[in-house]
Parts: sequence; structure tokens; C-alpha cells
Amino acid sequence: MHSFPSKRLVALAAVALLAGCTSTPSVRSDYDKSADFGSFRSFGFVDQGGEAKSLAIQTLETAATREMEARGYKLAAEPDLLVHFTGKLEDRADVQSVPGPMYGPAWGYGGWYGAPYGGWAYSAPQVTTRHYKVGTLVMDIVDRAKRQVVFQAGMEKTVTNKMLDNQDKVLNAAVANMFATYPFVAGQSAPVALPDKK
Repeated sequence: MHSFPSKRLVALAAVALLAGCTSTPSVRSDYDKSADFGSFRSFGFVDQGGEAKSLAIQTLETAATREMEARGYKLAAEPDLLVHFTGKLEDRADVQSVPGPMYGPAWGYGGWYGAPYGGWAYSAPQVTTRHYKVGTLVMDIVDRAKRQVVFQAGMEKTVTNKMLDNQDKVLNAAVANMFATYPFVAGQSAPVALPDKK
């Protein structure tokens, strides 16, 4: 295991509940165009500083191991690459104000010389507030020797109670979705073709 002075690893079970059962979340990713990916053949994970790994982190690392080994990388004690997960769970609220319905005509007095005036009456705006949680998960792949991020992928999605009840499934799906944007295999410098997203 290796320490890396980056963002503190956040072990929140809910943050990786980012892959819904019926849709694929949008993943944003990028990689260092100057990095020599052909020199990378092994991987490991960032040390948590002696803290016990949560079940969520264990699931994330198991899923990442599966993805890295499928690309020809070997898990090693002194790896070329370090995989690092960070995440957070936020409470958010959307406030919407909709103009109230218009009623009329309404009649009153008050114009010039007491002449009656006509018009339309309006009700007060209707304000609604929606509270929800949003989970964010980021995966960094770090060149251990240079201590630099060479690949990063991130995703964000609203977290529901149904997702919380299917943690293992959605954690694995989240990792798979991020690795679907990783265009390299072990020992090969040139990126490989990624499957078309539909």
C-alpha cells in the first residue's frame, strides 16, 4: 500500500451509488497526453493512513482490480500506477416559484374623480422546494514514480433510497462506467478504441 498527498479518501457508502438501474450516468474523463502509458504494467491502491477500509471502498477496489487486470495490469506491492477514489454526498434543494393563477375581471373605485376601473386579480406565487441528495465519485490513476495524475474520471448523480439498497451492484456499475472511458492497456502507449456510447 502507498501513501499519496492528494485529497483525503472519503469512505462514504452512498457516494458511489451513482449508476442507476435503468440509465448510464454521464462520465467526464481526461488523461495526460504527455504520459508514457506504455511504461505502466502494474497497479495498486492509495493507502488510507492506517484507517480501516469501509465496505464501499473494498467494493470499489475490487471492481477496479477486475477492470485493471482485464486490461493486462498486475496488482503489485511496488506498482507503476496507483488508483485513488474520492467522493462526497451533498444535500441540495431546488426552489421554484410559479406565478399564481390570474383571476378577473375585478372592479373597484379609485381612478380619476372616483371613476370605476376594471382589471385582473392575481394570486400570490406558488413556491415549492425539492430536497434531494447528490453523490459525486472521482477516480484518479496516478503515476506513482512522478506522483502525478495521468487519468481522471468523475461522475455525479442523484442518490435515491433504492440505490442505497443495492450498494454492491451500483458501486460495481459506477467503476465499470468510469473505466469504459480509460483508453489504455498495459504496456501499450497508443490509446485503444473505446466502444461507442449510445
